[in-house]
Amino acid sequence: MKHTIRQSAPAALILTIALVATGCTTTKKEPLLDAQQASDQMQSLVRDTMDVAGNKWTSMSDGPSPDECTTPDGTRGVSFSWDQLAEGVDDPRAVMERVNQAWQDKGLATRTQSVKRADGKILHRVGSQDKVVDAIQFSATTSRMTIAVQSLCGTGNVDNFTQR
Repeated sequence: MKHTIRQSAPAALILTIALVATGCTTTKKEPLLDAQQASDQMQSLVRDTMDVAGNKWTSMSDGPSPDECTTPDGTRGVSFSWDQLAEGVDDPRAVMERVNQAWQDKGLATRTQSVKRADGKILHRVGSQDKVVDAIQFSATTSRMTIAVQSLCGTGNVDNFTQR
């Protein structure tokens, strides 16, 4: 009988710690952004990225494009995409590293990658999925640079953001 008690004591201790830990912690929900806030913070990050990268940028659309999405709490909302294009640079790796550092300085988690394309050029890119945007990717070669971004999903109605 004593042997059985010793074997079950560690399991009971682990269960007790788990129950106490989960019972005593509170889950802090992040407040939902409204669609305009989601668009504004995405646009700010894109503009800052263009400034850090340098060069003259062209929007691939007539401003941020709204799309319907589902917010983290399950309601209908709006997200925005806003892709940019610029001519390439002599040292795309250096530009990618500057963008990476600028994003990290803003507290974004980043990942970088350099891959050889079929045409022999090296594509340097940095991406993030974080608290400021749903996803952003900056890519650079000697022939062009691009920024592809999708904002977070903010509360609102997509009809309020579509041009008629």
